[in-house]
Amino acid sequence: MTTLVHSMKHLCRYGTKVLFILVLFGACAFPAYTQEHLWKELNDKTTSLLQNKRYADATKVGEQALKVAKSTFPPGDTRIADSMNLLGILYRTYGRYADAEPLFHQALAIYKESLGSDHPSVAKVLYEIGENFFFQDKYAEAESFYSQSLGIYEKALGADHPGVVDVLNRLGEIYQDQKKYAEAVPFYKRALAIEEKTLGVGHPDLASAMNNLATLYYHQGENATAESLYKQALEIYEKAYGKDHPLIATVLEKMAEFYNGTGKKSKAKQFTARAKKIYSNYQK
Repeated sequence: MTTLVHSMKHLCRYGTKVLFILVLFGACAFPAYTQEHLWKELNDKTTSLLQNKRYADATKVGEQALKVAKSTFPPGDTRIADSMNLLGILYRTYGRYADAEPLFHQALAIYKESLGSDHPSVAKVLYEIGENFFFQDKYAEAESFYSQSLGIYEKALGADHPGVVDVLNRLGEIYQDQKKYAEAVPFYKRALAIEEKTLGVGHPDLASAMNNLATLYYHQGENATAESLYKQALEIYEKAYGKDHPLIATVLEKMAEFYNGTGKKSKAKQFTARAKKIYSNYQK
């Protein structure tokens, strides 16, 4: 009984102090939670603005998000890397490649340290660094980072995963831009095969890949294959969007170039005229 009374006196004596400490702890914890919530809101808003092509607004919000991330999370936290990567993409959109590059590399270092070198987040940043070089026409550097990205994606997701399609297409583009058509073809073919398997034959997204691949075959003199792919691309677009959509005109222009180059001048004129008519309807 004496022990119980002593305990009660002790609690009464220090209860107020304990309560004060708990309240103080809660007050300290609350701002941290608020800051974390603020970062998420800013980062999500940056992503949304980027997707809606409001790049100037996205950049301002993205800079705020990174500032909050650095002041809220410990160094090496992947959320800091998330904001760095996003802001790097925005800087690159404005051609600020020198500003974007260190952000990408810092994000890459954080992801590697926190998640491991074979994590898809590492592959994503490697792809973005590749993009940074690609848009500066620095093909050798871009190819190196794209290849690293592809290797990680294949290991983490599988060789036929839709996640590898963007990297395959970019590698194909690098070779195409350098007129190395034979080297570009395998990448485009593989990307097309994955999309056919994933999306199904006849999906509109396949038409663009077919159009690109047809152009490569044309430049290599494989005219029958090129013509077949152009016709397939045109048929898919017409079925999906009707016969007067601007996407139809992009294929028609390529087909006109193809027919002109293969000596079928009258056919080329027909396709050119049709493409012009589609464009003129959308300019009215």
